[in-house]
Amino acid sequence: MVGPTTSLTPLSRADGSASYQCPATGANILGSVNAPIELPGRRDALKPEDATVEVFIKPGTAPGGVGERYVEGIIKSMLGRLVLGREKSYARRGIVVTLAIVGGESKPRGDSYLTVLPALLQTSLLALLSASVPLSMTFSATVLGVNTLGEIIREPAPTDAAAATSLHVLAFSSKGHLLLNESRGSFDFDTWERIRQRALTICHGTLSGSPDGDVAMVEDVDGQPLEGVVRETVEDKYHQDYAWKIDAA
Repeated sequence: MVGPTTSLTPLSRADGSASYQCPATGANILGSVNAPIELPGRRDALKPEDATVEVFIKPGTAPGGVGERYVEGIIKSMLGRLVLGREKSYARRGIVVTLAIVGGESKPRGDSYLTVLPALLQTSLLALLSASVPLSMTFSATVLGVNTLGEIIREPAPTDAAAATSLHVLAFSSKGHLLLNESRGSFDFDTWERIRQRALTICHGTLSGSPDGDVAMVEDVDGQPLEGVVRETVEDKYHQDYAWKIDAA
């Protein structure tokens, strides 16, 4: 399966930015982060000893609606648990995350927001890393659908998502903890448990032990784990920015 295409700092005037394109769902997201900044007109929302996270979703050329506000709340709540907002210079300041849907058929409106939610989450994480915002951990997210035959579909296309009996978005921390579980449709606990196991494998891969006792993350049947995609994106940017220093050493 073709993995997502990612990049860091595609925007030059933001403190941090990232792009994320998922060929399967058709989601194409461009995100930016500005932090730490003053939040004009929002003094009532500022925290005395912590940073305030704000998330804005721009659905292409269309105006935002109830679906966007709902997804903004999900992402804001999740990022608020990961951002180390009490670090120096972040108290009483704002961290503004802007996510623009620049392509694809999926839009976070009504019942269709689940298909694009993982791409929005991944873009926000990469943009925060690009802006050097301190985080307690990273995460990876995926969407799975269950068809009428009970088969699990990874990152279903909009047509498959519309025909699915249930859709599930799960996000796991870099430590393997379940951070987010958003589901829609009809399903039982056994189905959800199969979904959780499959999502964990997609996000973290499978573990392979070596004779010397080392444990490494390897590719599974779906290809490279999403956690590895995030790591490689950051490593590639690091090597690109510091190639001159690495070569000199």
